[in-house]
Parts: sequence; structure tokens; C-alpha cells
Amino acid sequence: QPDTTKNGGLTESRRIAGWAYDHNVQMVSHGWNTAVGLAADLQLAAAIPVALFVEYLTPCAYIEDLLDRPFELDEEGFLEIPSEPGLGRCLDPERVAR
Repeated sequence: QPDTTKNGGLTESRRIAGWAYDHNVQMVSHGWNTAVGLAADLQLAAAIPVALFVEYLTPCAYIEDLLDRPFELDEEGFLEIPSEPGLGRCLDPERVAR
């Protein structure tokens, strides 16, 4: 259960995912710590065949309260993979300043 914000970033998480893939092991990213971490883990999960889920804890002020547009669960309880450039979400400077 790698955490992209603590294990060396997306490059290291991709390396870990490659090992999981090579050994046919499912990977679940530990992405509930910050909005940036969750956005990164969602993008990683979208690119890795063995990553079917991302751990997500709600409510969490470090996730919901810092973004210009919060993540929302769909009707089936899943988060949509952002399609906007970069990680798909932007921090709201006013909210971050608080």
C-alpha cells in the first residue's frame, strides 16, 4: 500500500506498481493524506492495471478544504479520475492560506 507523498513521488510509486504487476499482486495506494497526494494516487491508479482502488478517507480537511473543486464520490461510491491537465485539481490559495 504505497503512499506517493512519502515513498519518493510518482516515479517511485510507478516503480512499486511495476513490481506489483510483475508479481500479479493488486496494489492499493494509500492516498487519503492530502488533496495533492490523493490526486497523484488517482492518476497513478488510472495508469496501472493492478491498481483497482485508492484508499480515501472522508471527511478530511487536508483533502476537501484545500481544493478549488472538491473530489466527490459518484453514485457507486467511486472517485472520478480527473481529466484536467496535471494532477487534475488546483489548490485554492485562499483556502490554503487559512
